[in-house]
Amino acid sequence: MNEFEKYIAANKEKLEPQEVNPKVWLSIENKMLKKQHARSRFYIKALAAAAVVLIGMYASYVYMNPKTESIEAQLIERYQLSEYNFPQQVSMKEKQLEKITIPKDKLEDFQILLQQLEFLDGQFQDYTQYIEKNGYQEFIGNQILIHYKSKIKLLDRIQKEIEKINYYESKVPSNNEKIEINI
Repeated sequence: MNEFEKYIAANKEKLEPQEVNPKVWLSIENKMLKKQHARSRFYIKALAAAAVVLIGMYASYVYMNPKTESIEAQLIERYQLSEYNFPQQVSMKEKQLEKITIPKDKLEDFQILLQQLEFLDGQFQDYTQYIEKNGYQEFIGNQILIHYKSKIKLLDRIQKEIEKINYYESKVPSNNEKIEINI
């Protein structure tokens, strides 16, 4: 140690102030807090800019790649199946049957037909999932055509059964409560 360091070590207590000036201490704290606030503001601005960039990228992706069409619509367009008009036929028949009511005691007769409809819809979901995973293949296209034809026949059959029931109900009125069948 040199002589200066020895002097400081020996006179350490005399050199340290007994009290710290509060103004000096507050000015030091304020300068430190301003630096911390400046850093946090910088981070907030950086995060906001990153969020804006990500939202912009997502919006441009959605705008450039509109895949809002269902697989059903894509298949019809891709393989020129619009001449068959199957989806429109199905939706039209379902709308016709939507508000029809039947006597409550005849609901059991329709349960089998309604279960068949549910089964067909489940098959169609399986077909679309298969296409999403493996791409379109001709046998799936044929299955979808068969699905549409079967569903149209089944909806026609349901409508005819309802017409029969309503015909007989008009001939021999009953006091049975009528309910809607949910298709």
